[in-house]
Amino acid sequence: MAAQRAWLKSTVGTNIHEMDRDSNCCGEAIKQYGVFVVEDLLATPRFQDDPMVKYEGARSYAGAPLTTPDGYNIGVLAVYDHRPRSFTPEEQAFLQDLAAIVIDELELRLAMLQAKEAQVRSEYLAHHDALTGLPNRLMLLDRAKQALLHAQRHGTPVGMLVLDLDAFKTVNDSLGHAVGDELLKAVGKRLCTVLRSEDTVARFGGDEFVILLPELRDALDAARVAQGLQDALAHPFEVDGFTLDMRCSVGISLYPTDGQDAEALLLAADTAMYQAKAAGKRQYRFYAQDMTRAAQAKLHLRGQLSRAVDTGEFELHYQPLVDLATGAIIGMEALVRWREANGRLISPATFIPLAEETGLIVPLGAWVLREACTQAVRWQVAGHPDLVVAVNVSVRQWEEATFVPLVQQILLETGLSPSRLVLEITESVLLSEPVEARRQAEQLASLGVRVALDDYGTGYSNLSQLQHLPIAQLKLDRTFVHPLPGGVRDQALVQSALTLGQALDAAVVAEGIETDTQLQVLRSLACPVGQGYFLGRPVPASEFALQHLQP
Repeated sequence: MAAQRAWLKSTVGTNIHEMDRDSNCCGEAIKQYGVFVVEDLLATPRFQDDPMVKYEGARSYAGAPLTTPDGYNIGVLAVYDHRPRSFTPEEQAFLQDLAAIVIDELELRLAMLQAKEAQVRSEYLAHHDALTGLPNRLMLLDRAKQALLHAQRHGTPVGMLVLDLDAFKTVNDSLGHAVGDELLKAVGKRLCTVLRSEDTVARFGGDEFVILLPELRDALDAARVAQGLQDALAHPFEVDGFTLDMRCSVGISLYPTDGQDAEALLLAADTAMYQAKAAGKRQYRFYAQDMTRAAQAKLHLRGQLSRAVDTGEFELHYQPLVDLATGAIIGMEALVRWREANGRLISPATFIPLAEETGLIVPLGAWVLREACTQAVRWQVAGHPDLVVAVNVSVRQWEEATFVPLVQQILLETGLSPSRLVLEITESVLLSEPVEARRQAEQLASLGVRVALDDYGTGYSNLSQLQHLPIAQLKLDRTFVHPLPGGVRDQALVQSALTLGQALDAAVVAEGIETDTQLQVLRSLACPVGQGYFLGRPVPASEFALQHLQP
């Protein structure tokens, strides 16, 4: 019951659940210390607007206050009757006894609720740091155990990071523990913003935080998190009117290389953290030092790669596609190269996987496609109208919803005939989304663009997949060409690919031709097109023209 309203918490024989306190009998009964009785409600003007009287036809009332052990009336146990009547002393005493039972039950439920809340609070405190509210050592070890079990089943690495604030003791000593505590809370909150939902950041006491990273892809993932944590803490903290600059040292260990259980990983990460501290402020170190160097080099390369896409440090080299029967150049494959400002070329084997991983392959791939088509048109104008240009397409590019419109747009911009463009995809494209791959390949074919299956024979595509795809070309992987002349089996594998190509009405291109012997065997097997160092190495456009397009 509130100051203005009364609620009927348990009702029998009425649908009324709420009413004005001043107009009903319970509003008066709660003020009493004994049972409040009204023998005829209609004869009592004050209660004639009681909803029970107006809508339910009540004529008499008896209510006993619900009094707590400390003397507060918190409600009323009330009964109404449809006829005027008095209530005997025995009935009133019985109503008071019932009210006492209700209070006892409420007290019991309150005690149980308080006990449950205390248990929940106790369990929370047992698994969380009292200052920051972050998980504590016990919870982190429990989650680490689960993560390691999952990793054992699925073969995924797990990372453990130990983070220690640099010069935190100076803050405590100079500004006091209250400021230090507030800083630790702020640090904990900021660390959480950097991590994935499945990661765990825990406080182990003092200024030491531990981060559990389940289901990593590789060591670079852990290095990126460490770098992200350091970057997050690099921004100043505003605490109690003080602006505080913080740095941290991070040690990294990985399952299964650095430990088989959580305690071993913690020890390894802690050791690595002290190595990071010894190396200077704002450093991270892997437990295995060679991994630190490799990860730092890769992160540095990632930053360079992002800049190179923006500043245009890439160039295309072209490798000839040769008609093996006549020796004529029928086209070229465009291969991207990264030339740094100092002139050094970075291997595609180094930067292409990184571009895939970071998503930079999408803008890079668009540039390659546009540049290759533009160059093909230049050679067309120069008197070579029949050359085709082949361009590799990554899975990330292929999966972009805008890929087909992009191809169409570039063809319109450059003026290249669609029949002169070959897009090379790998078998992994077929595996990821076979239905979508077919739809997209059909869209490209309807434009007149040819789709080629690159590195054929190294993946998992099968005839049932291939027969439904408009594949115009199969590129036989170099692993089939390298053993030639080899034995009967080696040549039979090549012959089977050629036969499949004929059945699918797809030209077969043999990659990796490096010797005259390989070339002669492929000619004897009637392989139509070849590519490889023996026929021509990838070179810049100007050199390609000099070597292969002279009259």
